[in-house]
Amino acid sequence: MAYADLPLKVLNLGLIPYAEACNLQKKLVEEVACGVSVNTLLVCQHPAVITYGRRCGHDHILVSENEIRRRGIELCQTDRGGDVTYHGPGQAVFYPIFDLKKIGQDLHYYMRMLEEAAIAPLKEHFGLNAYRREGMTGVWIGPYKVGFIGIAVKKWVSYHGMSLNVGVDPEFFSLIKPCGLDVKVASINDFFSDEVQLETICDMIVEQMAHVFQFEVTGGSRQW
Repeated sequence: MAYADLPLKVLNLGLIPYAEACNLQKKLVEEVACGVSVNTLLVCQHPAVITYGRRCGHDHILVSENEIRRRGIELCQTDRGGDVTYHGPGQAVFYPIFDLKKIGQDLHYYMRMLEEAAIAPLKEHFGLNAYRREGMTGVWIGPYKVGFIGIAVKKWVSYHGMSLNVGVDPEFFSLIKPCGLDVKVASINDFFSDEVQLETICDMIVEQMAHVFQFEVTGGSRQW
């Protein structure tokens, strides 16, 4: 469904506050929509933050707002789809700002390809039994959810995106009902005795994302 060899710019934002990343995405959405910028993939980590989608209330946040603040965690409502999730250090976050008119105006296909960008390297490079579950958006290893997807679209340009737990303290996920589901959450490093570097995972997912959408990485910063 994609057009081959569309250019892709990859930007590493490092550790960036959630609100700052959201503002940058909105700016890029307008630029991509009017053709000023090419498709862009933002890669980052966030300081500890719990976010919830535009149609989601606090029902799946299991502690008080005061308790969240006491733990030094930010709480943000966002304009993406999906339910509640956690972002924090040790989690790789990918925000594709993609012109969906050029890769197929099919949001289900788009989300399946985001999943595939994480599943393929986890299986092929790390030997993990990563997979998707029918009717449940995200990435799983055995009974554990390790990857989370929540997107938004404006003028047929995507924003928000996907996060993958690489080395996240699971205690943070006990404060919420992730994605509104009763699920166990894990990180990639839970399955290995030697630590997998977040930078290694990021490189592999960037390459796989370019592959599944038939993009050619042409610029930006790829030094994590």
